[in-house]
Amino acid sequence: MSQSHTGKQPLRPVMGLRPPNDIMFEESFWDELADAGVKEIALQWLCLLDDQAPEGEGNIYPQPEDGHPRGLEAMGGKRVKRVPTAAFNPTPEFYDGLSWQPPGMPNHLAGQSEKLSSALEMGRSKGFTIYTVDDKGYFLHGGFGSGKLDLAKRAPSFTDPDMPAMTVARARDTAKHFPQVTGLLLDGPDFKWEIKPGHRDDLWVEPIDTEENRTFASNNGMDFQKVLDGREHFKEFLHGFNPDYARTFMAKAHGALANHDWWRDHPKFNDWYSFKQAAIEWSVSSSYKGVKEHLPHIQVGNSSRLPFAEPLTGHNTTRKQKYIDFQQPKQYWWSGGVAGFRGTIVNWVETLVDWNSGLDHDLASELFGSIFDYPLAASYPVSDYNGEATDEWFTTGVRDQTAKMLTNSGGQEHFMPWVGLEHFGSNWLTASELDRLLAEMQSQGATRYCYFIYNSMKPEIWDVIQKYSRE
Repeated sequence: MSQSHTGKQPLRPVMGLRPPNDIMFEESFWDELADAGVKEIALQWLCLLDDQAPEGEGNIYPQPEDGHPRGLEAMGGKRVKRVPTAAFNPTPEFYDGLSWQPPGMPNHLAGQSEKLSSALEMGRSKGFTIYTVDDKGYFLHGGFGSGKLDLAKRAPSFTDPDMPAMTVARARDTAKHFPQVTGLLLDGPDFKWEIKPGHRDDLWVEPIDTEENRTFASNNGMDFQKVLDGREHFKEFLHGFNPDYARTFMAKAHGALANHDWWRDHPKFNDWYSFKQAAIEWSVSSSYKGVKEHLPHIQVGNSSRLPFAEPLTGHNTTRKQKYIDFQQPKQYWWSGGVAGFRGTIVNWVETLVDWNSGLDHDLASELFGSIFDYPLAASYPVSDYNGEATDEWFTTGVRDQTAKMLTNSGGQEHFMPWVGLEHFGSNWLTASELDRLLAEMQSQGATRYCYFIYNSMKPEIWDVIQKYSRE
């Protein structure tokens, strides 16, 4: 096989796509991707857009952050208001006994569904592998399998047996109606990992005390009050880092919070930790085994956060090697917004300073690096994380987390991380930062990643992607 100009194995994106589907109808779209070395796509929302919806309903498409020229061109050069709806009529027997029944496809959209199927067939005929994404069970709201459901009677919970059962049913139905789809990406679920008060991902705001969680704990022989107590003990623990204790803890327990054994053995945290681990493992493995039972040819991936956050979020990627085809840890390094880990590190450091008298920003940064086994770059202190990263940061923090991702995933053949530039108003990664991130991934042997997303891609970003993806 010929190789890229870098002299290494090409690093190719699985290109994430959002509606409007019209972006896929032109043969030139597939040819442009193929010419760049792209051979796989991921349909983030497998849905149709209905223009005959009630007044006031719907979303604007392409959505504000999805400004790729092809997307706008496909909609006649302007954004339009549409309601996402089912891309097919459901197969009733797949849903027998489930709490939620899937929506039907409006009759007037049958032609649009057929057109989407033809577009995917065009891609498959050109050698593309096509995945669809189940965003943490958000298929219930209109994502994977599409179409909104009535959630008034029962809120979704990933410890509810009906959740993985619904994922399996939707996977079967999708494969029936769109046989071009041969892969499923399970995005999450995760427990939260932020400590900044009131943050969207604040782990103490997360509604963990639910009927479903209590039932799951009881069925697994766990005392749920100890689970709740563990979460509260963790807040007390993080309020106890005066400067002397911070230095003592760093000296005696380096990497503790990124170490599954430390959590498992801790007398105050082990019940909370064990509950999260069991809940995530049950949810993901149940979805995986159910899909494979009915669709053994479907390749299934599952996402997780950066390695340092695994114990907090309930994931153990080393254990997941037993029940997933490939793993998708998130190279989400943006700042100033949701789920970006430069921003998360800033939030942790600033909150530790707020919670601990005498702990200054420098010592809190050092403490974070130590307790999460995350190497800091002297040229790029945490206080600068809202600005352009230095080269040293890519050879310290990014290199460390990427290496751990690869090892925990079971090697490059099981490794397909998400790579994204932004989320919900955050600071974007620059083209230069993406270039250096992909270079680091390629140098460690990665061969593919899931790019989030094509629809918002600027020319300079596309140039960087092609630099690594071309043979």
